[in-house]
Amino acid sequence: MSKGKVIAAVVALLIIGGIAAAVVLGRSAGAPEVTVEQATQSSLAVTVSASGKTESDTKGDIYPPTAGTLASIEVTDGQVVKEGDIIATMDTTPLELQVAQAQAAYQGALAQSDSISQSSPSSADKAAASASVTAAYNGYKAALDQYNALKNVAPDPTAIAQAETAVATSKATYDAAQAAYDSYKTNVYDPAPLPRDASMETALAILSLARDQAYANYAASQQALAALLAGQNTSVALAAARSAKDQGWAAYQGALAQQAKLSSANTNAAKSSANAAVSAAREALDYAIENLEKATMRAPHDGTVVFNGAGSSLGVAGLGASAGGKPVVGSSVSPAAAPFSVVYFDQLVFNAQVDEADIATIKPGLKAAVTLDAYPGDTLESTVERVDKTSVVTPTGGTAFSVIIRLSGTGDELFLGMNGSTDIEIESIAGALTVPVEAVLDESGKSYVFVAENGKAKRVEVTTGRLTDTRAEIMSGLSEGANVIVSGIGDLKDGAAIRVK
Repeated sequence: MSKGKVIAAVVALLIIGGIAAAVVLGRSAGAPEVTVEQATQSSLAVTVSASGKTESDTKGDIYPPTAGTLASIEVTDGQVVKEGDIIATMDTTPLELQVAQAQAAYQGALAQSDSISQSSPSSADKAAASASVTAAYNGYKAALDQYNALKNVAPDPTAIAQAETAVATSKATYDAAQAAYDSYKTNVYDPAPLPRDASMETALAILSLARDQAYANYAASQQALAALLAGQNTSVALAAARSAKDQGWAAYQGALAQQAKLSSANTNAAKSSANAAVSAAREALDYAIENLEKATMRAPHDGTVVFNGAGSSLGVAGLGASAGGKPVVGSSVSPAAAPFSVVYFDQLVFNAQVDEADIATIKPGLKAAVTLDAYPGDTLESTVERVDKTSVVTPTGGTAFSVIIRLSGTGDELFLGMNGSTDIEIESIAGALTVPVEAVLDESGKSYVFVAENGKAKRVEVTTGRLTDTRAEIMSGLSEGANVIVSGIGDLKDGAAIRVK
């Protein structure tokens, strides 16, 4: 072959090779670009995720002893206090009045018990005793009706009508008690020669007590009606009605004892009624004194004071409440809500709302990692402390259970109500072969992945085990180190050309 022909043949081969290379390169350039990750062997943590917020699990709520208003607040919101420090004081005027009324009732009951004797009563004494019993019972019944009417009622037309009836009834009872007292004092007591008989002194005292109690009932019913008409919380009137009811019962028992004595009834029965009156009056007095003492609200333990807002504690903002609903001087308070709490901020918990589908897997002691929205780069490692047995309704209408995770040693960096999420580790599998969960596809009940081999995508059927939010356990079908395709796999075909990033 001549030299020219050789050169021509070489040129032809180069042209053919260039064309083939161009075709191959053209095909490669049109292949989809994919990302791969190797199948690795490591510990696989199976977790349950849930959202929640920080709460105080160690706090002391400070409740007022009775309904009323705040006369002073001695601390500021967020102030550190010691056990026993004064937090706030209530207006004690109504509480002092209740103590005075209870003290009078108790002294009257004691006098009645001491006066039981064998003296011969007159017909006037008996009539006074009978009137006293009637007045005392009517006073007690009015107070009882008032108390029952105020329990669990809202300020609606029916409640207002009941309150108006109670005012009319208690007014009539007071008028009758006043008339009985005036009649006995004018017609029997004042004309009697000195020294007057002890039974006469007792009869007048009982009538006086019945009159005063009837007036207290009348005042309480007026207060309740005023509260209803103003659309305010009825707890103030309810507390006064309870005190009036207890004192009315003591007065009624005392009147019964006096009547039993004057009617020459069995002395034991008279003493029994008198003792019952003393016991009831003492209980009412102790209750009133305790409420007065608790009007000075103190810190139950060391910690930080939190002023509870109207939405979470006070229910509705009372008179004098601040714009945010937190207690201020003059705010209305009641035993139904705690206007203040003392919190240990270095012992907060994370209350995670775990879906009912996962709650059976959650047990105390499981590892938990908490991330708060306020500190997205920090993870708080802890454990599950307890699982509440009562379900809650999630904002989306689902059913969940509260799982409490203690956040120890956080100092004062965390606040109440911080939102976040937690991953609770329910199982750890050592030496598991895993791939990214997004690499696994399911079709017709089978699972498979695509593996990058020699510039092509190879479809491989696999058997999966446990799944987490990020990793899938591979039980069979793959070996460690396999380059699994994790992007663009939705459109891949077995054997398709690919380009690996």
